[in-house]
Amino acid sequence: MKKFVIGASLAALVAVPALAFQDAPRAHKAPQTRAEVQAQVAEHFARMDLNKDGFVTQEEIKAGREARAKARADQRFAALDSDKNGQISRAEWDAGREHAKERFAERRGGDHGPGKGRGMRGHHRMGGHGWGGQGAGGWGDRMFAMADANKDGKVSLAEATAARLAWFDRIDTNKDGTISPEERKAAFDQMRAQRADRKAPPAGN
Repeated sequence: MKKFVIGASLAALVAVPALAFQDAPRAHKAPQTRAEVQAQVAEHFARMDLNKDGFVTQEEIKAGREARAKARADQRFAALDSDKNGQISRAEWDAGREHAKERFAERRGGDHGPGKGRGMRGHHRMGGHGWGGQGAGGWGDRMFAMADANKDGKVSLAEATAARLAWFDRIDTNKDGTISPEERKAAFDQMRAQRADRKAPPAGN
């Protein structure tokens, strides 16, 4: 069976624990309601449903991921090609590196929480696609399987919304219909502790 790569957008739809809370200390610092989450899911779904048939497939996710990767590459090239001649000279390359170093230093000097000092590498790991490129058996397939409730190989808006709201309800511990920054941090801390427990060697070793 052909393996497909699941991109970051599906994580936004499904929000399984390791991805839903990965950027928790920095993202969504304001309270978030169920209505806001539903609207967010609908917005992401509309972008991912490339053929507008009301379903998102793995093929569409792969195509979307490839298009985003190309757009980022084109953007990086355009930023380096300062004289816009379609080529990157050594001087332009060196200037781009210096600019990146300056941005990295600025970020290290600011308060960016757990991602502090990671620069663009941290951006791709936390909010981009650094964690996404996994095939069968990886997080991507597991996310898709969780959302695909009827196991027909595609995800509807209703399935995506239900999967996302299930995690919303789990984080909303006081059941007031709003996730507070404190509830989000508590969920993140709990997930991190569970991951540490799974990685710990068995007792007696």
